[in-house]
Amino acid sequence: MDLDDRVRDELPVNEPYDDLIAQAYDCWLPHDAEYGDVELYRAAVERGAGPALELGCGTGRLLLRYVAAGLDVEGIDSSGDMLDICRHHAATMGISVTLHHTDWAAFDLPRRYATIYNPAGSFALIDDADRAQRALATWMRHLAPGGRLLVAMGVPRADFDAQWEWRVRRSATRATDGVTFMVHEATRCDVDAQLQHTLHRHEIWDARGQLVTTYMRRHRLRWWTGEQLDRMLAEAGAVRVRTFGTDDEFIAVGEAPAT
Repeated sequence: MDLDDRVRDELPVNEPYDDLIAQAYDCWLPHDAEYGDVELYRAAVERGAGPALELGCGTGRLLLRYVAAGLDVEGIDSSGDMLDICRHHAATMGISVTLHHTDWAAFDLPRRYATIYNPAGSFALIDDADRAQRALATWMRHLAPGGRLLVAMGVPRADFDAQWEWRVRRSATRATDGVTFMVHEATRCDVDAQLQHTLHRHEIWDARGQLVTTYMRRHRLRWWTGEQLDRMLAEAGAVRVRTFGTDDEFIAVGEAPAT
């Protein structure tokens, strides 16, 4: 029997990052930790010399430090729970943040931005190709003349031969109560379709190491090559399109026409 015939669950795909997932990500990716992309997007916002919008801002991993530094950055996310955590962190830091709770792939905001950025490869969560193209068009429409859109993308080449083997993806312990959030991952890639199918087994452990609960989530991620994403940006109306990085980890950049 073929492997795909044995993994035939009908779990919901790409469910929202709410409730326990929001708590877990706040623990895994705390807003006050150091990350390799912090200075990259900070420089992009500063170069834009105007308001910026972070697509999929989550609990504020990047956004909060930028606002604290005096930059005009707003955030948008489809997870209300993640935005609530972001607001809580902002209040603790004594700063005010502008957050939009809506579908970050399809929205209509009144403001136009000098910089819009989509970090951490979350563009891959838009697994439908037509919806991905429409998302880029939406983001381009929200740029001020001459504004720049930055989209991060990764090609999961290391997983091309994966056969649903389990591995630990993330774990971290929350300092306030000793609760540990852990997630195990099994994956399989359809290289021709450029889709990565992933099962996540989440576990929550109390401070004594006793299992509190466990649950499953399924994800379907679509990756793009640099050339493909460049073409999509051009089709969405971007000019001066280019990518920087490697073939497997890169950022695509497109600009709104100056007039």
